[in-house]
Amino acid sequence: MNRESVMHPFKLRTLACLVAIGLAGLSVPEAKAQQVLWVGNDNVAGGSQQYTLPISGSSTPNFTVVSSNVVAVAQDGSGNLVMGDFLGQLKFFTAPLSGASTASATFANGAGPNTGEFAFTPAGDFFVGTVGTAVNKFTHPFSNASAPSQVITTAGMTSAIGVALDAAQNMYISDGGGSGSSIFVLAPPYTGAPIHTPAISGKFYRKVAVSATQLFVADVSGATGRVDVYNLPLTAVSAPAFSITSGTNTPEAVALDASGNLYVGNLGNSTVTVYSSPFSAASAPVTTMTAAGSPSIFGIAIGSTVGSPSVPAFSRMGLMALCALLMVIGLVAVRTKS
Repeated sequence: MNRESVMHPFKLRTLACLVAIGLAGLSVPEAKAQQVLWVGNDNVAGGSQQYTLPISGSSTPNFTVVSSNVVAVAQDGSGNLVMGDFLGQLKFFTAPLSGASTASATFANGAGPNTGEFAFTPAGDFFVGTVGTAVNKFTHPFSNASAPSQVITTAGMTSAIGVALDAAQNMYISDGGGSGSSIFVLAPPYTGAPIHTPAISGKFYRKVAVSATQLFVADVSGATGRVDVYNLPLTAVSAPAFSITSGTNTPEAVALDASGNLYVGNLGNSTVTVYSSPFSAASAPVTTMTAAGSPSIFGIAIGSTVGSPSVPAFSRMGLMALCALLMVIGLVAVRTKS
């Protein structure tokens, strides 16, 4: 046997080191989540339109997940979508989503006469208002036989519409009925006495959104409505700190993106207006988008879609190691043939 056809142990060790360096220099970027806006349409076969963020005045939807008379929409952390209509029928769509998506489960919102706002938990369960005296909880996995795993009621709640959860899983419920609109706050497991803000006569609260320091609630009262903003934490004497009125036109829904921007879904002119923080009574839209097809907007939501991972790439060290590795392989090949 030609002694040069057997690689010297030193060369083997060198080659192994270069391979290791090359692999260390190989970087595979993680798939990045792209934030999206969902706009529900309360029309027959209206469905929910998906828009990529940031939106602009000329944004067009990527696609529409079809469902009729959508008054509420939400997306969980895995990309699944839930929609509800004004008769209390809920539809769950599994990711990945497209214009061809069909519901994997269809079930009633318990005994609720309607569908209020959805709020997903980190585990993938969700709470949903009934526009009645209760908020229902549904526990995954969802099927056509799904029924509420918990029915949340409390004294004085007559029209539970908006539902939001903060980082500690405290639940904020906007009540738009009775003697006026108010906010209930319930701590987990949602069976104790709530914090209840004073009812404000003449207001008609709809859906809510919560940040670390503020609560935003859509109010459709008056000619064009407003977004009432409460400072947190709420107490039994809390009242709105201020209201945002510029750009509102019968606002039915509100949502916050990961950067803290506020989105308002306006029924009156089928627009979504976007406001940047810090918020005040002088806040005006930084973006106004008319949704495609002039839908009847009763629900909006911020979600995300996960893109495909990028092609693996070498760092500078990885490329240097790869070049050295190829040189060693070439030299070994030449000596083996000699």
